Amino acid sequence: MVKDFFPAKVLLRPSETFSAIASGKTGWGWPLALYAVSVAGSAFLLSVLPPQFIAESFEGAALPLGRGFWFYFAVSLPGGFLTALFTCAILSAFTVFLREGRLSLRLPLAALATGACGLLGAALHGSDALRPAGYAAALAAAAFALRTALGDRRRYAAILKAMLSLSAVNITADLAGGAAMLAGSVGSYTASQYFFSFFSLIWLSRAAAAIYDTARPRAANAAVLAILASAAFIFLLFNLHLLPQELFQVLLLGA
Repeated sequence: MVKDFFPAKVLLRPSETFSAIASGKTGWGWPLALYAVSVAGSAFLLSVLPPQFIAESFEGAALPLGRGFWFYFAVSLPGGFLTALFTCAILSAFTVFLREGRLSLRLPLAALATGACGLLGAALHGSDALRPAGYAAALAAAAFALRTALGDRRRYAAILKAMLSLSAVNITADLAGGAAMLAGSVGSYTASQYFFSFFSLIWLSRAAAAIYDTARPRAANAAVLAILASAAFIFLLFNLHLLPQELFQVLLLGA
């Protein structure tokens, strides 16, 4: 039955799917398979999209010239997985932190940590004086993510499975993007990418709420901050010259 097909369940019955993941009833097979198919689909789309189409859709963004499917796939597969590992760790930490207490007090503290990483990454652009502080911040963020992941391995594994399962949303987004490209509509392509990004964020917050047993509004705040923190960390690594420009461009557009 279609309704019992795992990708369809992720899209149409998220509460049931994430509850099963939280209880340990879902293995790694489907999440990893969906992730691999999603990366392949995104790599193919990036390899066939005209440069001007990407530039118009993402306000001047560009991809490395002369690269094809296998380059995008080889970069996105490990790069996207490492990004997911970091994002899930930060999501776990923020969800636990925001789960209890007054949200009006805890939310600004979590936002401050996220903003500080982003501001430091921006300040590092063309500045050598702040480079030691940047290395220290990057090392501290990586160590914090590792400690969080190891601190509650069961729930961390569950949230990672959930995030990889959301590749079903990315596959749908790529299909919609491909249709928009064939129609030659930049506006439709951009709108579909933003729509499915928002859809994925809502589903991620539902996953966090189910796995960490918290209210959805609190989980939604944690999910937004985790995505922003992950983007800020990648930006920090790029401005520290630890992430080559080509890899940065692919991760930015292929995520």
